[in-house]
Amino acid sequence: MNIPGRVRNGVVVPEGGASLPEGAAVVVVYPAAPPQPQSPQPKPVQFPLVRSAQPGSVDLTNDRIAEILGE
Repeated sequence: MNIPGRVRNGVVVPEGGASLPEGAAVVVVYPAAPPQPQSPQPKPVQFPLVRSAQPGSVDLTNDRIAEILGE
């Protein structure tokens, strides 16, 4: 027999006026939440290597980046 119910103040209360005899052994089954779809792992961004005698000395503007990527 399946009797729906709700938890109220930590106690399972049957719904719909159903009653069970005092001391009845019951099994409570809590439906598992549906699994959340996993998003694919993002791929790491790879930046072009810009060779320079002094690292950090190259001014990378949008135009310069486009030029480097076009090479």
